[in-house]
Amino acid sequence: MRSGCLTGIALLCVFVAVLAASDRVLLWVNNDQVILLHRAFQDAGRVMVPLLEFGRFVGLEASYVDQDASILTRSSKGKKLFPVEHFFIHNRIAYVSLTELAELTGARMHTIGKEVYVETEPASLTCFDPTSHEVTARFDGFVPCRTIEAGGGRIRLRFYHCSLATASQWLAFSEGPISSVELREGKNQTVELTIGFSSACLPQFKRFSSAGFYSLSLVFDHELQAKEKEEILPWITYNQIQSDLGHGTVRTNYLYIDSWRDHYRLSPAIPHTGVGSLAYLRDIAQFHGAPVAINTNFFDTATNIPVGLLIVNGEVQSSNYERRGALGIDIFGHLVFFNPTITMFLRVNGEKITIDDVNRPIKSDEVVVYTPSYTGTISRGSLKSYRILKVRSNRVVAAEDSPYVVRDSSATLVVASGVACSRLAMIGISDEVNVEHVLDQGGPLITDAVSAGPLLMVAGKDVLDPGKEAFSLNSSLVSGLASRSVLATDWYGGLILLAVVKGTESVGADFVDLLAILHSLPVRIKNAIAFDGGHSSSLVFKDGAIYWEIGTGGKVAAGLLLIPDNR
Repeated sequence: MRSGCLTGIALLCVFVAVLAASDRVLLWVNNDQVILLHRAFQDAGRVMVPLLEFGRFVGLEASYVDQDASILTRSSKGKKLFPVEHFFIHNRIAYVSLTELAELTGARMHTIGKEVYVETEPASLTCFDPTSHEVTARFDGFVPCRTIEAGGGRIRLRFYHCSLATASQWLAFSEGPISSVELREGKNQTVELTIGFSSACLPQFKRFSSAGFYSLSLVFDHELQAKEKEEILPWITYNQIQSDLGHGTVRTNYLYIDSWRDHYRLSPAIPHTGVGSLAYLRDIAQFHGAPVAINTNFFDTATNIPVGLLIVNGEVQSSNYERRGALGIDIFGHLVFFNPTITMFLRVNGEKITIDDVNRPIKSDEVVVYTPSYTGTISRGSLKSYRILKVRSNRVVAAEDSPYVVRDSSATLVVASGVACSRLAMIGISDEVNVEHVLDQGGPLITDAVSAGPLLMVAGKDVLDPGKEAFSLNSSLVSGLASRSVLATDWYGGLILLAVVKGTESVGADFVDLLAILHSLPVRIKNAIAFDGGHSSSLVFKDGAIYWEIGTGGKVAAGLLLIPDNR
C-alpha cells in the first residue's frame, strides 16, 4: 500500500486530529437529507465534505488521474484539474470545503445550527430512447453518472443531481443484444437505468455535452476491437482487447494459458534481496528463469514490507490484512480463491506457543518471528528487554536475553518483548522448535499464497465486495481509474493473467470495470482476484530472448511466477 511523503504524513496527522475533534454536521440538498458513508465535519468554521461522494449530489463528477496524482472535476460549469494535495486526504478520501464546492457548481448554501442546506438547480432527463441495440438518455444539463453494477449480463447506472421529466419505463426486447431496459427515479434526486444484455457483449459508452445539453448512449451492437492472437510460448497466447466502459478507451492485455496445470505451475516469489526490499518484476522472473510473471501483494512504501497473506514454499512471509482476498496454491497445484485469516504458533515439546506476527517491527509484549529473508527493521527503539531464539533446521542454536536484537540472515529469529518474554523462557539450546500456522479457510494442504484483493468472482459468481475486505469504498484504490492486474481461471482449465493499462491510449479501470472486462472475454470465467494496481501493475512474459512488460512496471514486493512443470 502506498504512503505519502513526510509533509503529507504531517498534514494527515493534523487532519485526523481535526476530524476527531470536529462536530458532525447534517447535510440537506434541495430539502433532501444526504446520508454519506464518509461523514462531513466542521473545521475552523468551514464545512468539509467528501469530494467524490458528496459532489455527485450537487452536480459534480470527480475522478482520480493516477499517473498525474491529480483529481479532475467536471460539472455544468466545466472541467478543472487539481493536484491531489489541494484537498484534505484521509484514508485515501479527498475532502473539500463546501464553500469551494459551491463555487465549482454554482450551488447556494446556508447554515442553521449544525444543519447545512444546499440549494442547486438539478438537470432533467428530458428524452429517453431505448432500442434492442442502443439506449440513449438526454438531459438539459450535465449530470454525474456512476456504474453501480456491471457483469453477468446486467449493467446498472445511477445518474445524480437530476429528475425524470419523462415517465418511468420498463421494456423487454425479444431480439438483439439488449433483453430489457428499466428506467426509474431514485432517492436524493437520482435516476437509475438498468439494462439486461447478452453477456457476450460489452457496452460502448458515447457522451456528448454542450451548453444546456448532455447525453449518454450505451451501444451494444459493436464488437470489441481485438488484435490478432499471437502464440508466444507453448500453450500460451497473447491477446489485446480495446473497449469503452464509460470513461473512455480501455486497453486490456492478457495471456491465456490453455490447460495450464498440464504444463505449468504457479509459484510466488520475493526479491532475491529479501522481504523488506523491492525489485522489478522482470528481474524477479529472470532470476528464477520464469517465462511469465504477474505482480501480487500490496506493500507499505515506508518499509517495503508486503501487505496481506504471503506464503512461499510453506514459510509465512507476511500475515493477512483483515480478510483481504487471497490466492492459495495447494500441494497438488490447485488454486483456492478465499478470504482467510492466519494463526501462527511455535510447537515445542508438543505444546503450542502463540506467535503475534511475522516479519514486521515488534511492539511491546509480543512474540514475532523473523524469517532468514527478512531485511526490514526488527525494533524501533528499545523495549527494555528481549528474549531471542535463533533457530536453524528446527533446532534452537542460541537463546539469550538482551536489550537489543541482531539480525542473522542464516537463521530464523523468534523474538519476544516485555511480558511476552515469559512465553519463550523455558526454551533453550538444542530444543526442537517448529514455526507452524493454520488458515481458517482453504484447507491444510495450501503451501503457497499471495494476496491483494478484492476477490472478483468465485465459482462463476460475482463476489466483488470491497467493503467486506476492508477497502474504503470511495477511495481511489476502489473507484479510481488506474492500471490493474488480475488473475483468473475459466471453466475449461485455462488460466488468464490480465493487465489493464493506463496511459495516453487507455484511461484505466476501477474494480467494477474489471468485472465487466472479465465477462467480455471469449471464455467463461470461473474465479478471479485483483492484485495490486497503479504503479505496481505489471505483467511480464518472455518472447524469444526478450522479456516484455505490460503495465506501469514499478518495483514490487512479491510476484507470482508461471514455471514450466518439467523444472
